[in-house]
Amino acid sequence: MDSIKNNKAFLQMEPRKQEMVLLLIDSLNNKKLTEALPVLMQFREKMTQEGISFTEEENAMLTEIFTNRLSPAQKKQYEYLKPFIKAHS
Repeated sequence: MDSIKNNKAFLQMEPRKQEMVLLLIDSLNNKKLTEALPVLMQFREKMTQEGISFTEEENAMLTEIFTNRLSPAQKKQYEYLKPFIKAHS
């Protein structure tokens, strides 16, 4: 989690966004892809409810955080599912 705190996009975020990202990272720890996807959907819903949106750079950082925590097999699954996920965002 220390590496995220040095990320340029993270450092430029509003404090509330930083807090939410750190909570997301914590909630994704040790999750399988099938467990992580609902967490991500809940995160997105909460951000919408709170009126928080992310820039393209921030979204890229969030995607990188998520995919870096996946095993190679899970990354393949994610790449397969990514078009479907984007279609619903």
